[in-house]
This record gives sequence, C-alpha cells and structure tokens, in this order.
Amino acid sequence: MAALLRPARWLLRAAAAPYLPLSLRLLAGGPGRPHAAVCLRAARARPVAGGLLSQARLHSIAAEKKNYLQEEPTSSHRRNASQFDWALMRLDNSVRRTGRIPKTLLQKVFDNTCHSGSPGGNQALLLLRSCGSLLPELKLSERTEFAHKIWDELQKLGTVYDVSHYNALLKVYLQNDHKFSPTDFLARMEKGNIQPNRVTYQRLIAAYCNMGDIEGASTILGFMKTKDLPVTEAVFSALVTGHARSGDMENAENILTVMKEAGIEPGPDTYLALLNAYAEKGDIDHVKQTLEKVEKSDLYLMDRDLLQIILSFSKAGYPQYVPEILEKITYERRYIPDTMNLILLLVTEKLEDTALQILLACPISRESSQNDFGSFFLRHCVTMNTPAEKLKDYCKKLKEAQLHTSPLQFTLQCALVAQKLDLAKVLMKALKEEGFPIRTHYFWPLLVGHQKEKNVQGIVEVLKGMHEIGVTPDQETYVNYVFPCFDSIKSVRAVLQENGCPHDDNVFSQAELRSKAVNGNLDYILSFLESNTLPFSFSSLRGSLILGFRRSMNINLWSKITELLYKDGRYCQEPPGPTEAVGYFLYNLIDSMSDSEVQAKEERLRQYFHQLKEMNVKIPENIYRGIRNLLDSYHVPELIKDVNILVEREKTDSRKPSSSDLESKLEKLKAENQPIGDILKQLILMLCSEENMQKALELKAKYESDMVVGGYAALINLCCRHDNAEDALNLKREFDRLDSSAVLDTGKYVRLVKVLGKHGKLQDAINILKEMKEKDVLVKDATVLSFFHILNGAALRGETETVKQLHEAIVTLGLAKPSTALSSPLVTLYLEKDDLPAALESTIDCYEKYKILPRIHDVLCKLIEKGETELIQKAMDFVSQEQGEMTMLYDLFFAFLQTGNYKEAKKIIETPGIRARPTRLQWFCDRCIANNQVETLEKLVELTQKLFECDRDQLYYSLLKLYKVNDDWQKADAVWNKMQEENIIPREKTLRLLAEILRNNNQEVPFDVPELWYEEEKDCPTSLPSPVEVNLQQGLLNACHRRRNKDAFNIFLTAKKQNIVFDNETYARLINLLLMKDNSTQAMQVKDFAETHIKGFTLNDAANSLLIITQVRRDYLKDALTTLKTALDLDQIPSRLAVTRLIQACALKGDTESIHDIQKLVNGLEDSIGLSRMVFINNIALAQIKNNNIDVAIESIENMLTSENQTVDPQYFGLAYLFRKVIEGRLEPALEKISIMAERLANQFAVYKPVTDLFLQLVDSGKVDDARALLQRCGAIAEQMPILLVFCIRNCQRPGKAPVMKSLLELIPELIDKEEAYTCLMKSYVFDNDVTSAKALYESLTAKNVKLNDLFLKRYAVLLKNAGESVPFTEPPESFEFYAKQLKESKETHL
Repeated sequence: MAALLRPARWLLRAAAAPYLPLSLRLLAGGPGRPHAAVCLRAARARPVAGGLLSQARLHSIAAEKKNYLQEEPTSSHRRNASQFDWALMRLDNSVRRTGRIPKTLLQKVFDNTCHSGSPGGNQALLLLRSCGSLLPELKLSERTEFAHKIWDELQKLGTVYDVSHYNALLKVYLQNDHKFSPTDFLARMEKGNIQPNRVTYQRLIAAYCNMGDIEGASTILGFMKTKDLPVTEAVFSALVTGHARSGDMENAENILTVMKEAGIEPGPDTYLALLNAYAEKGDIDHVKQTLEKVEKSDLYLMDRDLLQIILSFSKAGYPQYVPEILEKITYERRYIPDTMNLILLLVTEKLEDTALQILLACPISRESSQNDFGSFFLRHCVTMNTPAEKLKDYCKKLKEAQLHTSPLQFTLQCALVAQKLDLAKVLMKALKEEGFPIRTHYFWPLLVGHQKEKNVQGIVEVLKGMHEIGVTPDQETYVNYVFPCFDSIKSVRAVLQENGCPHDDNVFSQAELRSKAVNGNLDYILSFLESNTLPFSFSSLRGSLILGFRRSMNINLWSKITELLYKDGRYCQEPPGPTEAVGYFLYNLIDSMSDSEVQAKEERLRQYFHQLKEMNVKIPENIYRGIRNLLDSYHVPELIKDVNILVEREKTDSRKPSSSDLESKLEKLKAENQPIGDILKQLILMLCSEENMQKALELKAKYESDMVVGGYAALINLCCRHDNAEDALNLKREFDRLDSSAVLDTGKYVRLVKVLGKHGKLQDAINILKEMKEKDVLVKDATVLSFFHILNGAALRGETETVKQLHEAIVTLGLAKPSTALSSPLVTLYLEKDDLPAALESTIDCYEKYKILPRIHDVLCKLIEKGETELIQKAMDFVSQEQGEMTMLYDLFFAFLQTGNYKEAKKIIETPGIRARPTRLQWFCDRCIANNQVETLEKLVELTQKLFECDRDQLYYSLLKLYKVNDDWQKADAVWNKMQEENIIPREKTLRLLAEILRNNNQEVPFDVPELWYEEEKDCPTSLPSPVEVNLQQGLLNACHRRRNKDAFNIFLTAKKQNIVFDNETYARLINLLLMKDNSTQAMQVKDFAETHIKGFTLNDAANSLLIITQVRRDYLKDALTTLKTALDLDQIPSRLAVTRLIQACALKGDTESIHDIQKLVNGLEDSIGLSRMVFINNIALAQIKNNNIDVAIESIENMLTSENQTVDPQYFGLAYLFRKVIEGRLEPALEKISIMAERLANQFAVYKPVTDLFLQLVDSGKVDDARALLQRCGAIAEQMPILLVFCIRNCQRPGKAPVMKSLLELIPELIDKEEAYTCLMKSYVFDNDVTSAKALYESLTAKNVKLNDLFLKRYAVLLKNAGESVPFTEPPESFEFYAKQLKESKETHL
C-alpha cells in the first residue's frame, strides 16, 4: 500500500484543491456521513448560506460551457432553466435554515421536475445530491431507495447522465452506508459509455474501505497511478477507515506516517477518520489521546466533527462514552443545526436515548417561557413509532430541563396529526392524570383522515376513543366531521347506536339543527325551536342560521324564527338579553351579504323588518347605527327608515334629553324671547335620527324664521330617505333663499337627484346636477357609483327619459367621465323590456359617442338565448370592425360560456391564432365570482387549458376564490391535483388561499405554505375585531390603494387615539405609501408605533428600499447607508434603484469610501439585486474626478480595460453615465482627459465602447460639433451599430428626443437604413406630435422601397388621424402591443 502511495507525491503537489462551499459539505459532512467523505480544509471555514445554490450554479455554468443542451429547443432550455432555479431555491432555502431537507419538500421538487416533461441534467444532479445526509429524518435504506427512484424515473424521461451524476450517486451510497459492488458500479458506467474520473476513483476507494476491503481499494489506487491521477487527503482518510474495519489498527495508524512521507501533513479529516475508527472499537483512551494531540497541533476539529465521533460511538454500541465527547463540544451557534440533525439521525436509527442525552446537553436558553427547542425531537420520535412509555419519560425530562414548556401536549398534537390513535389515547390519559383538560377538538385531526375517505368505521373508532377518554363530542365535531360521512343524520344515529357509541341527545340535536340551518331547511328549524325542551344557546346557532336565511327566500319563516328567538323564554334570555342578541343577528345577517345581494333583496328585507315591527321585536340604538352605516355603504339608504322602526326608544341614555324635553325647552325659550337657533337645530337633528319626518316638518313650519342651514340640510336628507320628493324640493328652495352660497355635502346632492328623478321631477334633478358643477362639489368614486345606482334604478323601472337625460347631464357637465358602468343603464332600459334590437343599437350608439360598449356581453347572451342570428352577426361585425377580430372572438366566447353553449365556446377558443388576453379573462372570472357561477368558471378554466400564453395559475386562483365563497374544500383540493397534472408552479398567493380553504375546513394542507418557514404561526384571536376597527382598517387600506397619503395617515392617527392596532400588512402598506410620497417623517412615526405594538415588526424589502431613496433625496446619506446595512442584516434584498441612487449620491459628494463600503455590503448579492459592476466603476471614477483625482480615475479605467484579467468584457464596459455627469457638470479638464483616454483605447487597443459612449453623450447633450470632430478622429464609431441602435431605442421612449435622433442620423446617415433606427425615429415624432417630420420620414423610406413594419405604420397612422389628416394606406387593425410583440417574436425567430 505504501508503495502505491509514495510515488503519488508529485501528483499531490500538482493537484489544485477545489474550493467547496459549506452547504455541499453538508451533503458530505453532517452527522451520518461516511468516514471517507471528501472534505477539504478550504471548505471548513466557509459560511453555510448559499452553498447548495452556488455549487449547483457552478455545475449549471459548466454544463452550458460544454453545450450539453445545445440540441434542445430554446423554449425547452428556458423552461428547464426556470424549473431548475425554482427547485434550487426551494431546496437551498431549506438547507440555509435547517441544514436538512424534509422528504415532503424533496418529493414535491421531484414531482414538479418530472411533470416538466424534459428534466435536465442540473435538476437530476440537484435531486440526487439531496438524497444523502440532508435527509436525517429518513432511514438509510429509504434514502437510497429514493435516490434509485429518482435515477430510474428521470432516465425514463430522457435525462442524459454524465460522470457527475454517477459520482453523486456514489456519494449518496457512501453517506447512506449502502452496500454495493464497486466493480459492478464501474461496469454500469462502462455500459453507459461514461469514463470515471478522479472523484469516481476516490469514492470507490472509500466504498471498498467502508467494507474493510483493502485489496479492492489497492486495485483502484493502481488504476489511479496508471492514469497519473493525484491522490488526495480524502484517499488517505478512507484508507484509515479501511484498515480499521479490516481489523488492522496498526496499519490504520501508520497511514498518517505514510502521508507525511508523501509530503502531506494529516489534516482534520484524516484525524477524524482515525477518531471514528477508535470510536467504532469503543477505544475511548485512544480517542482522548488523539484529541489531545490535535488540540496541541495547529489543527482544529469543529463541533460537527465531534458530533461524528458521537455517532460512531452510538452506532457501535458504546453510548456510555458520549458524555465525555459532549464535554468537548463548544456548541457554536452555527453548529446547532448539525446537532439537531444528529439527534434526528439517532432517532431514525432507534438510538433515542443517546439523542435525548445530546439534546439535554444543548446550551439553549431556558429562561424564556416560550422555549420549545425539543419539539423537533418529540415530533420525530412520534414519526418513528417510539414506544409511548419512552415518550412520556422523554417529555418529563424535557420539561424538567426547561427545554419545552408543554412537551406532553405537543407530543399529543404530533400523534393526532400522524393519525396514531393508540399513542394519542395513552398521551391523553397521561395528561388527564396531570389534571390537564382534554378538549374535543384534539380528536379532529384523527377524524379528518377518515372523513376524506368516507371511512365510517374509522369515524366510529375515534368516537369510541373519545368516550374511553371521557370526552363528549360537541356540535362542531358532528357537523364538520361526522355528518358529512353519512347520507342522512338519521343514519348517523342508527350507526352510533349499533356500534355502542353513546352520545348526548341535546348536543346531537343541536348539531342536527345547525346542519339543517346551513342547508336552508327553515321549516325544520322553526319546528325544532317550537318543540324544543332542552337548554339551548342561540349564539351557537347564529352563523348557521344566517346562512340558512340567505339560502331561503321565505320571509314569513325568517320573521317567525326571529320572533320565537326574541320572545320565547328558552332562547336569548341570558345577558345581554334578546334585544341585543336579535340586534346583533340582524347586523351580522346584513353584513354577511354583498351590496348587490342587499340591493336584490331590498323589498324582501323591507318586508322582513316590517313584520318584525308588527311582532314588536326591538333592537338597541347603537346596533341600529351600525346597520344604518352598512345600508348606506351598500347604496340602499331607503332601507334605513325601515330598520329605524325597530329601535328601542325606551332604553336610550337617560342623561341625554329626549325630543319632548327639547321641545319643552324650545317653547320656553321662545316665550322668553330668547335665541332658539341652537336648540331648534338640535331638536330637528334628533327627530331626523328618530326618522320622525312628520314631526320634524311641523317643527320647521312652526319656527321657520329661526331655521339655520344645518337644520335644512338634515331635513332635506330625511325627506330623501323617506322618498318625499315634494318636501325635499321645497326645503332645498328654502335652503337656497336662506343662503344662496351654502353648499350641501355630496351625499345629500346625490340623494336629491335620486328622489327627484324617481318622482318625475326631471328638470329639477338636472338643476341639482348643474348646481353641483357650479359650486364645485367634490365628486369621488363613491359619488360616481351613486350616479350609476340612480340611473340603474330608473332603468329597472323603465323610465327611458329619466335615464337618458340624467346620463346626458352627468356626462355633459363633466361630473363623471362616460364609462362602461355609468352608461350601462342606457342598455339596461331595453334589456329589461326584452327589446334586443334597441339594446344593441344603444350599445353601438354609446361606442360612437364615447368609445365604450356597455353591456355588450349581456346583449350577446340575450341574442344567443333568443337565437337572433342576424343581430348576433351585426354585433360581431361591428365589434370586429371597431375593436378587432380578437376582441370579437372573446366577446363571443364569453357569451357562449355564459349561456351554457360550451361546445360553441370550445370552437371559438380553439380558433387558430387566438392568444390569451389576461385582462379579459380576469374580467370574466370576477364576473363569475360575483354571480357565484361555479360551473361557468370551471368550464372557462377547462377550455382555456391549451390557450397560448394563458396564465393558468391566475385562472385557478380565481376558481379557488369562488370555492372559498362557497366553502367547498373538496373542489379546492381537486384544483391542487389538477394544477399538478398541468405542471403549473403556483404562486405564493395561490398556495396561501388554498391552504386557508383547507385549514378553515380542518383539512390537512398537502404542501408547504409560503412564508411559514420564517414567521411563527400566531394563535387566531378568540374574538372578531369590532365594526369600528374593521371600518378604520378598510378605510386606511382603501386610501392606500388610491394613493391618498393624507387620508391614510389621518385614519392611522384616529386609530392610534382609540388604541386600535392593525396587522403587519396594513402598517407596511401605509409606510410604503408615505415613503413613496416623500413623507419619511410620518412613515417613521408609523414604523415606531408598529414596532412598539407588534412583536417582531420590521420594514420589508420594499419599504426599506423606499426609505433609502427618500433619505438620499433629502441628502441624509449616512442614514441611508445605515438603512441599507439594517436591511441586509435582515437578509432582505434592497431594490436596484435604492442601491444605485445611494451610490450615485455618494459619487456626487466625492465619497469614494462610502461607495467601497456599499460594494462590500452587497458583495455576492449583485445578481439578486440586479446590480451591474459598472455602477461601481462609473461612480468610483466620478467620485475621484469630483475630488480632483482625474488621473487616478483614468488610470484605473484603463487598467481594467487593458489588463489580461478583465473583470468586465470590454463590449459591456459602459461609461455613458460617467461621461454624462462630467458633461452636465461642465468639468472641462476631466472631459478633455477622458476624451483622450477613450480615443487611445479605441486606436491602440481596439476597445470602441468607451469612445462610442462619449460620442453619444455629446450628441445627447447638444454638443453636435464636438461629436462630429470626435467621429472624424475615430471613424470606427460609425461601425458600432449595436451600441448606436440601443441608444436609439432608449431615447425614443422619452418625449422631446426627436432632435437628438435627427442629429445622430445626420452624423451617421447609414443608420437610417436600419429598421430599429427609423422605427425609433417615428416613435419620437409621435411622442412630439411632429406630423411634418413624420411625413418626411415616411416619404423618404417609401421612395427607397423600404418594407415598413406594421408597428411603424400603426404609429404613423394614429399620428395622422389625431391630426385630422387622411391615412395613405390601410391602417393595421390590431393594437400597438400586438405589433410590438409580433416584431419582437419575429426578431427572436430570425436569431
């Protein structure tokens, strides 16, 4: 053996040791790695983060350099790259956080890779490398089995394996102690025509040595010698293991001497191999001696290495020596994941006692009451079926050691989730003995699995287990888990009786009642409530009853049930009493409905309220106010007076004067000839709040001379609510006479228009609209929505003139822009009358007037239903002519879907050339959701499966939103399977929504929910936020959405005064908005409040980036640099704009030191941020020039461009920013010197990028003569077409750049022949509305017989039409976006 090793000395010296990242050392080196694993010293100090990512990327780059994928189509290559990045990121995140990969995650990545259809070599390598020590929670045999499964499946799918894949598989074998024949492995490689390399031989040697086969290892060493392959330290380490396992410890020790003779000092890995050999023999003395020897040397064994020795002792059956090694471990924070992984591996190997010993030795803080460090250990013990008695003992020890606050409860949770009923029962009994209450919901996870499979017997067994523990099933258990498994509730009773499952009749009956209520069976509800003799809580029925009311339209039953609950002594009698209970029920009933639902059920609700009045049902005034606000927001204020009649007046605050008290005081003041204006206004406002219109009008008539503006405004509003148009109009006239300059608020004007229009006072309504315009009344989005409701109400009543004249007035006066929604009542008029020709004409008329097509979808649906083929053709011809054939096809597609003509819809969507239009598809999805059209939306998703460029994830997200509305978790679960079948990678929002649906129904979530890995789950609050909190939060979010920063900040201040705290997301959005609006002071105020009220609140990436930009804008550069450091410390990725702005600001100050600091901070993150090296090069040079170090800046740039080790390719070495800033700053000495530098680089080194950038910046800044002189001195500038064309493309995107483009074309005339150049020039003319120049360009090109692209012609045609001139050719019919995309695709095809 020594003879084989000594001649390798020169090879060892020549070998270059690769620099392995630590994450890949995790692949080779965590607990459970083989003793001969390759692990170089250079890898030992490398940080964990990013290892898996960087190594896999290195392999990816290598593969591209070798053109492994050169025969694959471009689209396949891109898809593979995207799939690889996604998988890589998921696995890398797991390794970063925990040092391991869960099997579920690896399985998910593997499944997605297979579904991609054409997995590449990179994906295969990544998956294979993950099957070793990164899976400590799996048995060794299961890991290897998983690796074989991956290998075979990917090979079937066409993955081509190279030597790196075989080496990865070898590594997995070694890490998993898999027994295999190295000779067979080599034969397998030879069969695949794969040549082994040095790594292959090293690992084969390790395999032989692991089996103690020195002869086999020597054979491989011989191969390596004949091939002149270097023998590394890894080989020596393997030989130490080999000799030891063959029983020859003397030669194992002698290997270290041989290494020294070969010129290699034994490293930590060699000593670790020797230590493991001693540990396997149980030789603690030699282990101690060797450790002392290493400590005295320059070598250093890490905690991870000592953990490996512990593993060796444990697996060899010598756990008694573990404490002595534990004493030597330093427990550095970075090795805690390694310790955890060793613990998991020991549990997997059924060495739980040793694992617990290590866990108890961990120096985790025991002071925090929330410390649950032992959770991972307990969870894995449950997974590995550790005996219950052992688990109980472990729980006791963990609690005593303060490593877990509630170990038994946590272990029980794990057992329940894992569906281990027997273990769960033992743990529950243990908890019960400790006096811990066992709750019903503990059994829900057990029931969920049986419910999914409709396993009646399984359900019965769980219910029996509940009885055995002494727990009675509650209503939720029956309603959510038991009843769904049976055809009827009657059969539930029968099965429970047959199987001897006792149940509480009262609980069962109430559960049955809730189930019936949810399904809208109100007859049963009424019958039950009338005959019920058992105690009953109304609050438990409220939510189910609300759903039942909404699903039944029998108002009589609504009223009878409400009356019974209100009056019957068996219900609602406990505090706060029936009045408040029924009041909250009415509030929640209306709040559960959408605005459209309330509007549709307006008459039914009115009838319901009046029936309750007749039944003498009362509600508190404070709840009435909440209902009033709801109805007002739903645009049905007419219902307010109907609810008002239910208010319980007798219980109003005794401290407040009543209306009769105020009236008496008013008369007294009047008799005493005292001023009565304030009291009169107060009384009128009170009567208005009581909806007492008659009394209020009488009071006004009696004291008319003392009336004030506020009193009139309140009376006008009251009359409008009571539909009293005559008095409302008279009051408005009196109001104007009192003060002609006074202005009502917007809502009162709108209500006047509504009531006047409704009662035929059309001209008066129009006059009100004119007054709104004259007095500049604020018209908000809500006002425009109210206009729509007024017009729509009139349209539904068939009032043709009212709709037409009011719409005309609103639009003509400019109170609202004509929109599809606002103009839709013009069409509704005729659709309600079933006058389809008139409806179509009205739609067409709207397009001719306003360029909109209101309700074209509904018109088409009606036409299809009636079979009006001629009118359908007319409509389609018109849409096709005005909006293009694609729009017409979508209109027809949606109409066929809506009317259930799915075959016809399928034919439309399969039209050749049709492609996805996301906006149109989303519009139809939203419509289906609003109208609860499940089948229609399902068909849309189904039929668009093969639609070109269709965003399938977004469609499925819409479908999930609808399933959430209907609480249909089964269909939501089916969506997950369909997405996997289609190989769709879901966005985070889709996964979160699906997880929410499943969790709300107590179902298992079959995937990792995004963001849960870095944010602990919070317990849901037990009480819902109050209506005030909800309204404030919604108002703040709406203000943020509309970019109204002042309104949003004022709402924040209001909430702060009321001590209302919102959630993280709300504060984050507000801070982002304030920073966007440059209100950094207010943003910091919000941030400080959030940090003091929400544990762990920090600004996110976007907010920190905006803060940096704001601080730079205000010249707070030190603060901006601090913010950048803070963001990076939080592992955030700041935006490119933020970092660039900060660098540029430092450069303008001449602060080179800060720029270098930033460069160090973002080192390694440039790709993630999207930051080019040229940003630093340009700005460092600019800072040096600002400091008058011009020669230093120029010398640095020249060195970078002329040295042999260039960090940036000269063709990408852009100095445009530097040149522009020097020109703008009029730094003439610097300009002269950098001009000389640029010319020298061009003439002497053929580097033309800098001189071309300088030329273009001179042109851009108007220094055309200087640019011309430079061009004469360096004619090669005119040959740099790619750079010149990029300049054209960038400049044409900004208005006012046409003169720059002209100057450039005058200097380089041949540029005009390039399609990109003349297309950009036309775009510049269009931006500047320069018709004359555009005509000249068009005529010049046509004279040369240049074939002009459709985008050029479209721009020119639109410019001529806007100028009122004729178009000398047929205008291309599609949109700009269509032709831009078409042009881009054609260029890519030519490439």
